[in-house]
Amino acid sequence: MTGISRRVFIRAAGVGSAALALPLAGAAGPAGAADAAAAKPRVLSGTVSASGAWTVRASALGWTFGGSVGAATAITTASGTDALGAWTETTFTFQSGARKGGIRVYDAASAVVFTDTYVKAAANATAFPTFTAYPDLAHQVSHADCFGAYQFNTFAGASDSPWVYFDDSGNAFVLSAADHFQEARTSKASDGSIAAGVVTAVGSLPAGYTRRTILTTKNGVGAAYRAWGAAIRTLAGKTVPANDTGIVLSTLGYWTDNGADYYYKYDESKGYTGTLLAVRDEWAAQKIPMGYMQLDSWWYPKGPNGDWNDLPDGTSLYEADADLFPEGLAAFRKDLGLPLVTHARWMDASSPYHEDYAFSNNVVIDPGWWQDIMAYLKEGGVVVYEQDWLCNNAKPAENLTDADAFFDNMAHQAAVNGMDLQYCMALPRDYLQSVRYQNLTTIRVSGDRFDRPKWDQFLYDAQFAASLGIWPWVDVFLSGETNNLLLANLSAGPVGVGDALGKVDAGNLFQVARADGIIVKPDSPIVPTDATYVAEAAGKNPAMVATAHVQHAGGLGYGYVFAYARQTPAPTTVYQAESATLSGAVVGSDNSGYSGSGYADYQHDSGDYVEWTVTAPAAGTYTLQFRYANAAFTDRPLAVSVNGGAAKSLSFPSTGWWNAWTVVGMTTTLTQGSNTVRATATGASGGNIDWLGVTRGTAATGPTQSASFTLAEAGVSGKAYAYDYFGHTGALVAAGGSVTATVSTGTYWVVAPVGPSGIAFLGDAGKFVAHGDQRIAHLSDDGTVRTTVAFAAGEGPITLHGYAPSKPVATASTGSVGAVGYTASTGLFTVAVTAGADHQAVVALAL
Repeated sequence: MTGISRRVFIRAAGVGSAALALPLAGAAGPAGAADAAAAKPRVLSGTVSASGAWTVRASALGWTFGGSVGAATAITTASGTDALGAWTETTFTFQSGARKGGIRVYDAASAVVFTDTYVKAAANATAFPTFTAYPDLAHQVSHADCFGAYQFNTFAGASDSPWVYFDDSGNAFVLSAADHFQEARTSKASDGSIAAGVVTAVGSLPAGYTRRTILTTKNGVGAAYRAWGAAIRTLAGKTVPANDTGIVLSTLGYWTDNGADYYYKYDESKGYTGTLLAVRDEWAAQKIPMGYMQLDSWWYPKGPNGDWNDLPDGTSLYEADADLFPEGLAAFRKDLGLPLVTHARWMDASSPYHEDYAFSNNVVIDPGWWQDIMAYLKEGGVVVYEQDWLCNNAKPAENLTDADAFFDNMAHQAAVNGMDLQYCMALPRDYLQSVRYQNLTTIRVSGDRFDRPKWDQFLYDAQFAASLGIWPWVDVFLSGETNNLLLANLSAGPVGVGDALGKVDAGNLFQVARADGIIVKPDSPIVPTDATYVAEAAGKNPAMVATAHVQHAGGLGYGYVFAYARQTPAPTTVYQAESATLSGAVVGSDNSGYSGSGYADYQHDSGDYVEWTVTAPAAGTYTLQFRYANAAFTDRPLAVSVNGGAAKSLSFPSTGWWNAWTVVGMTTTLTQGSNTVRATATGASGGNIDWLGVTRGTAATGPTQSASFTLAEAGVSGKAYAYDYFGHTGALVAAGGSVTATVSTGTYWVVAPVGPSGIAFLGDAGKFVAHGDQRIAHLSDDGTVRTTVAFAAGEGPITLHGYAPSKPVATASTGSVGAVGYTASTGLFTVAVTAGADHQAVVALAL
C-alpha cells in the first residue's frame, strides 16, 4: 500500500439507506490476523502501512478516510471484545518512538476509535489522527460556545464539539474526542485537513498520556448523533438515566431563574421566602402537586459587599443569604416541605474562599470545599446542584488537570450526598464531560427564559444532549404558555414554571402531569427530522418539523410531531421605519439583521411613536405587518392607530435577541390615497421596528409555511391515524405515507398505528403525551387493544380516545369503563375509565 501524500477530499454522492445499514466489519492490518477478518465483508476497515499512511474505508458508501503519521513500526493487529462490542485493532509505533497509535474498528457499534499514547513526554505537536482524506459532504453541523449552540455549515468556535458531516440523502459521519474532553481540540487547516488533538495552551504531554478520538458513520443525521453518543457513553461507562430519575425529572417544579416572575423580586408584603411559601400554598389550593422548588442565584450573597441582590458579581459565600433566610437554608426547606434545586455561579475575587481553597480561574477545584458544600446542601434538602456560567465566568483554566478536578470533585461529592447535577451555559466540551458522571442527569440547552425565539436552539441542541444521555431542560416559562409547555413536556426532561401569585394555569399543567404531579413523558426528547436538517443546511429555512416517540410492546410505536413556520410571506409594499416620522424614537443601526439603512429604536416607556404615510390604491381591507426585534423577556405592545382613529393594542412578544427579527400584524381599513399608520409606546417602550409591510386584503400576519413528515419519521410503521391535538381532527395515512399541512405558530399531531384490531388507539385524551408509560403502563394489540392505565391515588376518571372504522366495545377487567361515545362521520371514539383499588384500570377495546 502506498502512502497518502496528497490532500483528497471525496465529494460523495448520496447512498441509499440499505448500504449504510450494514454492520461495520473488523479490519486486519498488514502484520497478521488477515484470515480472521477475511471471513467478514469489509464494510468498514482500517489499515496502517510502514510508510505511515493509514486508511479507514467505508466500502459500502464509497467513502475513504486517511492520513499519514510519517512512518510506522511494530505494526500489529489483534481482535477482542469490550463494552462497546467486538473489535479489531491495528496498532503501531510512531517513527520517533515517543508515541504509539491504534485504529480500532467496532462491528456492531458503527465506530472507529483512534488511540494516541505518549510513551515518553513530548511536545504537543502533530495531532493523531489528522485526516487528509475524508468525504467532502455538502453539509455540516456543529455546536459552539454557551449552551453548546448549534450552527450549520461552519466549525467556527467549535474545536470542542462533535463535527457532523452529512449529504442530501442523510448519510453522515461524526468526528470528536472520545475522552479527555476538556483539552480536546479539533481543527481544520487551510489545506482542508482535519486534526484531532490537544488545545494549544498545553505545550507538552507527559509519558503515559493517552487520548482517544472517535469516528462514526450512519444513514441519518439523528442516527449518526445517536450512534456516536452511544459509543461515547459506553466507552465512559455511563448508562442513560431513566426519564423519571429523581424528583426534578419526574414531577412538576417551580423555578425562580431568569425569566421567572420572582427572579430577584418578590411580593414586598411577604418577603422573598414568604412569597415562595405563598406560591406553594396557592398550588396546593388548586390541587397542583409541586414536586420541588428551584432557588436561583439570588439565594446566596455575592460581590465584595456580600449582597444577595448583586447581579453582576460572583459568589461571596455559597450559603443562604442571612437577610433572606434568617433561620438558614435547612429551616426554610423544612417550612417549605419540598426538595430544593440550588443554583451556583462563579466565585467572586473578594470571596474568602480564596484564602482556604485551591482555585482554577474563578472556580474551586479543592475537594475539601466540595465536600463541605455538598454536605451543607444535603442538610438543606437539596436534590439537584445546578452549575451555571460554565461557558465564561465559571470556566477552569485550559490544562490537563484543572477542569477534571473541578467537574470530578463536584460530581463525586454530589453523589456521596445523594444529589444529581445540572449544567447550565455549558460548552460543548462540558456536554461531552457529562458521560463521566452518572448523576449528571439534566442540562440547559437554550438561552434564558424559554419562548418562541429559543425553540430552534432547544430542538437542535436537544439532539446533542440526548445522544450523550442527558435530559434537556428548556428553562423556565409561564404555565399559561401552551406551546412552551408542550415542548417542555416533549423534551422528556424537566418541566418547571415560574408564575407569580394569581397567574398559575392549573388546567394547562394537567395536560402534562397526572393528579399526583408525575409527568407523562415520551421515551426520548423531541428533535428535528433529518429532512429538516438537510433543508436547513441547504439554506432553505424550512418549517421546523420535530418528533418524539413512545414505544410499547409488540411493535406498537407512537409518534408525537410538532411543526411550526419560520418564514412569513412578503408584503406587497414595504415602508422602512427609519424613513418614517419619528417622535421620541431614534434611528438605530447597532444590531444586525435589519433591512434598509437602519431601524426605529424607541427610547421611552410611553409616548414615543413611529408614523408612516401609506398609499392605498383603493379603499378596503389591508394587512399591516411590522418587522421587529425585542430582546426583552416580556411583551412590548404598541398602540397602532390608522388615520388618527381609535388605537388597537398589538402584541410584540420577545424575539430573544436584538438581532432576531420576526413579523407581527393586523388587518385594518384604509382609504384610497394617503393614510397614516402610527405605532405608539404605551408603558413598555417598544421593540426595534425595521419596517411596516402593507398588503391589500387579508394576508398572513406572521410566519406561515407548508410542513410535512412521513410516518417513518414519526417512528410509526404500517397504516396510521394522524390526530391534530389542538384541532381535534385527524386522518388515516396509508402505510409508508406522509402528512402535509400549512402551519404557523405550531401544529401538534399524535400519530398512532392502526393495529390488528383495526383501531388506532390515541391514548389519554387529556395529555400531550397520550401514550407515555407514566399513564399507559402497558399496551398491546393482538386483534384487541389491551391497555393498563395508571392513575394517581384518588385520581378521578380519565378519557381514552382513538379512531375506529365502527363503534368499538370497551370492557374492563380491573377498574371500570363508561359508555363508548362514537362519531361515525370522523370515526373518533371516547370512553371514560375509572381506576380500581390498585390505582389501575385494565381495559380492552375491540370492534
